[in-house]
Amino acid sequence: MQDTRQRVRPEDAGQRPEDAGKPVRRPWFGPDGLGWILGVSVLFLLVQMLPNLLRLPLGADEITYIARTSAQHSAVYLPPVHGHGAGLLAAPVTLLTTSLMALRIWMAFLSALGLGLSLLCWRGLRPAWVLALGGFIFGSLAITELSGVQVYPDLWAAFGALALTGLLLHSAGDRWQPRLVVPLIGFVSFFVVLLRPQNIAFVLAPTFLAALLIRRWRQPGVLAAMIAGTALGTLDWVAEAYLWFGGLFSRITLAGQEPPKFGLTFSLIMQAKTLSGPWYCPSNASCPGWNYPLLTLWWMGLLVLVAVGLCAAWRTRAKASSVLAVVTGVWCAACYILFVPFGAPRYLLPTWALFAIIAADGAVWLATKSDLKRVGAAIAAAFLLVGVITQHVVLVSETASAAAVRPFAWKASYLRDHGIKPPCVIFSPSVAYYVGCSAPWSGGSINEILKRMPGGASAYHEIHLPGPVPNVWVRR
Repeated sequence: MQDTRQRVRPEDAGQRPEDAGKPVRRPWFGPDGLGWILGVSVLFLLVQMLPNLLRLPLGADEITYIARTSAQHSAVYLPPVHGHGAGLLAAPVTLLTTSLMALRIWMAFLSALGLGLSLLCWRGLRPAWVLALGGFIFGSLAITELSGVQVYPDLWAAFGALALTGLLLHSAGDRWQPRLVVPLIGFVSFFVVLLRPQNIAFVLAPTFLAALLIRRWRQPGVLAAMIAGTALGTLDWVAEAYLWFGGLFSRITLAGQEPPKFGLTFSLIMQAKTLSGPWYCPSNASCPGWNYPLLTLWWMGLLVLVAVGLCAAWRTRAKASSVLAVVTGVWCAACYILFVPFGAPRYLLPTWALFAIIAADGAVWLATKSDLKRVGAAIAAAFLLVGVITQHVVLVSETASAAAVRPFAWKASYLRDHGIKPPCVIFSPSVAYYVGCSAPWSGGSINEILKRMPGGASAYHEIHLPGPVPNVWVRR
């Protein structure tokens, strides 16, 4: 768990003295071999190839993210509070085809690549095999595997948080060249804000404050890169405000109408309930029970491993990276617990991505450095095995549940069979996407959307249909 790799003398590495000036070739699966990170990325890709994941229907939020960059003709708008980053990741496929399978495979490939690249940003701070173990812990989570194939920003915010902390530590330790680290820090900051502007406070704040307040980490180039990346990501959101929402203040006003209303809350119980399903709780009343209450013990075990990893690193060179990862993870979780009044485990993905590295430190310490190595190794192995099995059970159960509540394409087919075609307005954006209609976003109203339709509100009238979508507004 050292933060720096030791220099290898030629005689120790088996080199002849005359070869001392040549770079040392590290084996692919040596302690710091790239094979470990490549292997865990490929494994993460393979576990996402499950049929139930590849056939999972589009979710309501997914539809709003891809609606403006889709081959499917749609008048659905992105909600004003969101960013376009997730939709842009999917755009190379959604612009060309409406195939659900193609989209799921593409997102699985991208998420495996994202996992590998974010772990590479920590290379040199930990042996590669320890990073791969952290990637395995994070990638084996049911919510991580589900998010990998979906078009949501949260997993990508997690990769961004993991990458940014590693890059900052590299810049502070002069391990990587500034001409490489500084542009990467700027790009990751831009990307995280592009995903969702709230990430400025929810994800980037701890890293920025660390670079600003800790003297030996304070570098003008790094701070400038983070500020520039954040500004560019925000500028995109502002430009979209004038393009689609009638200006910046109009978009801010519309965003303020979306639930949940910003304010101090405490959703720890709901967040804990949703870790093992159900994966969305709009309120405590709507999620009275726990699908798998015993799995709470495994999540508590994960937190214990994080504590063990932090303690093990306290007197080593890994202390700084461990503290930054834990503080950033706690910050991300606290923001959602204190300001978001409903539960959804994908919001905590940045926390689990950072905690997974420190949990891997804890597992390695138990197995190699503790006084009871055999017992520690057995505990670590049992933790990993139980996690893989139980998380797969949760994944299968919750994926089936999610598929059952997404009959959007079927409802759209019903409307088309009844002669509904654009231009039209439906209250549900998810159904409207498949029909080609427009729809209000959460917190919006039908009247607001009708005013923006061709011909204005007076050009449309409401019709009532029997069946799953009774209210549709069509042109007179």
